[in-house]
Amino acid sequence: MKKIAKFTFLPVFLILFLFPFPADAQKIPVAKKLLSEKIINIDLYSAYQKSKIYPLSAVAESVEYLPLETNNECLLANIVDVTVSSKDIIVGVYEGICYHFNRQGKFLNVIGSIGKGPKEFTKLSTCVVDTVNRWVYAVDWEKLVKYDFEGNFLDRFNLGRTLGMQNVMLQPGQILMGNGRYQYAKPGERFSYHIFSEKNKKHISKIACEKKDKIPFCICTPSMYNYNNETYLSDFWNDTIYRVKDPNTLEAYAALDKGKFQYRSTEDKSILGGKNTGEERVIEIRRMAENDRFIFITTSKGTFFYDKDKKETYCSEFVKSENMWANFKNDITSVPFRILLNAPNSIQNGTLISHNDAYQFFEEGIDTNNPKIKKLLHRLQPDDNPVLVLVKLKE
Repeated sequence: MKKIAKFTFLPVFLILFLFPFPADAQKIPVAKKLLSEKIINIDLYSAYQKSKIYPLSAVAESVEYLPLETNNECLLANIVDVTVSSKDIIVGVYEGICYHFNRQGKFLNVIGSIGKGPKEFTKLSTCVVDTVNRWVYAVDWEKLVKYDFEGNFLDRFNLGRTLGMQNVMLQPGQILMGNGRYQYAKPGERFSYHIFSEKNKKHISKIACEKKDKIPFCICTPSMYNYNNETYLSDFWNDTIYRVKDPNTLEAYAALDKGKFQYRSTEDKSILGGKNTGEERVIEIRRMAENDRFIFITTSKGTFFYDKDKKETYCSEFVKSENMWANFKNDITSVPFRILLNAPNSIQNGTLISHNDAYQFFEEGIDTNNPKIKKLLHRLQPDDNPVLVLVKLKE
């Protein structure tokens, strides 16, 4: 039987799921879901039957490392978001603030502050970045606080308990927001996504979760990502990936063929330190991303990647290395890392973005003779800030 990697979630995540989901008081339109004649079929179960440990070179051409400056003003831990543009890097820290670096990794300034004032937020969950207008939306659990890249306060929007751990820019002024509490709503009243309009200063659309029966206790965050200037989403309990045509219309883009796999029907005991048994067929789909060649899907059964050229689906087993589980075996630079860690913006402009803690470059098994690693170690200390990993994917 295949060994399934176990993941440990921060206990603070559980707080999200212990509060009841409030009734949706506003009359917000529900987006329509349309079928499509052209739809991609991603055969998860068949790929899993042939799964193996794939090398990173199966999907990537090269790996670059970009250390982020370390000083007393920017000590980073628990990174949840990284946005990289041609000139800037914005890093969001869970329950912290946002940090602004230049493209070479030099620290420039902080963005936002923690507090209860009108220009502050209490706990950052994620940040949404508009690279065109150079705006940052700090996502608190119940509000958005808007800043520019220099850290100046611009606006604040109170949204109620409808925010989750994944949010993306749909277009300037519109944000697709995952709902962290929909699983506690009654059938027919479950909305796993909302679309927020800055112009209207409120949600202008919502997307229904189609699961009709009881949702067991588990972390079931919906997935979303941007690719080629469009936004895609999939509910945790749904087999379809939709393309967002407009705030009120979704079009089927791809189908996830689960085969003999099943979605969870019992409480997830592992979250509370227990042990799940008899769940060989349970699959949990966690995060997605896409470039011109591949669609990546991380799950509890491994990392699936659909090759759009070959129209084939592959499954890479988890790789245990030191104190972490990696998605692929890094045969390019030897340093293990996780892909789709920076969800939902893991792939930006065709580059997969992740990060390694600085100490990981000093562990046993690292090829210090690799020119890139050797050069990096000349300017790196084990307790420095994390190092960005920029992976050029095959096209």
